[in-house]
Amino acid sequence: MTDEKILEKLSGFYSIKFDKIEFVRKGGSITYCIWGLNKKYFLKIIPLVFIDTVRTSLDILIYLEKFDFPSPRVILTKDGFPYIEVEEYGNKTIWVLFNFIEGVEPDEGENIETIGDLVGRLHSIMKKYKGNLPEHDKDFFIDRYINILHKKNYNINKIQLFRDYGDYLWEKVKNIPRGFAHGDLHRGNLLKEPNGIYNILDFDTASIAFPVYDIMVMCNSTDYFQFNENGFHKSKRTYDTFLKGYTKHCTLTTNELNVFYDFIGIYHYQLQATIMEIYGLDCVDYKFLDNQLDWLMRWREQCARN
Repeated sequence: MTDEKILEKLSGFYSIKFDKIEFVRKGGSITYCIWGLNKKYFLKIIPLVFIDTVRTSLDILIYLEKFDFPSPRVILTKDGFPYIEVEEYGNKTIWVLFNFIEGVEPDEGENIETIGDLVGRLHSIMKKYKGNLPEHDKDFFIDRYINILHKKNYNINKIQLFRDYGDYLWEKVKNIPRGFAHGDLHRGNLLKEPNGIYNILDFDTASIAFPVYDIMVMCNSTDYFQFNENGFHKSKRTYDTFLKGYTKHCTLTTNELNVFYDFIGIYHYQLQATIMEIYGLDCVDYKFLDNQLDWLMRWREQCARN
């Protein structure tokens, strides 16, 4: 669809006359900056197959807006809907319009206590959220990766090592309190405005899982690709500082506090499975998988020593 047709279509659905468009990027969705009435907006065009994820994400954003929580604001159509469905040549897509947030991704280690306060507020607010969320359990965090390794015909003995450690980690965390989890709460999903306010973005992976998993993702200061023992201690310092802000809003049990390092191990299973589901089995080779296995075995040894 041409830029002119996109602007015309939007102007028909929204109470705004749009007059300028600029392509941003193409990935799982196509994104644009849009201007209308001297104001800037952000447009996402998403394949219809993701409709359930989109609805959940938008419902969360609209809920958070009631609490004035810093996150993208959904622009409603003239008829009060949070998105529109558009069909072109038999291909249906979902269009979502947001306010544009001017800002930058924070640097590593920047204002960790303040970010902890923000995440604590998010978790506290979401405790009363009544919308439906998918539930993520061992199948999502551990078993997906094991199944993918089998599909890739990876060495069966090495798969067993992955499985044994995954089972061990799950035993450590399986009884930890469940609740809302953003699911992908890394620095790339934070945006710092010029006035210093941090916004949390991208609720597409929100679920009922472990709130402490979000804490781990934000505080994990290890190198995902290359094992370095300093990552353990760097992560601990980040974690301790983050909790000073987080615990102003949410209380953690002793068990929750103690599984931080176990979740760093689980992160390697969960993230790698997601990457290979998106980009295909051939996006990594056996050498990469060997390196990941070595990383996890060395991580297990270091955790046992500390």
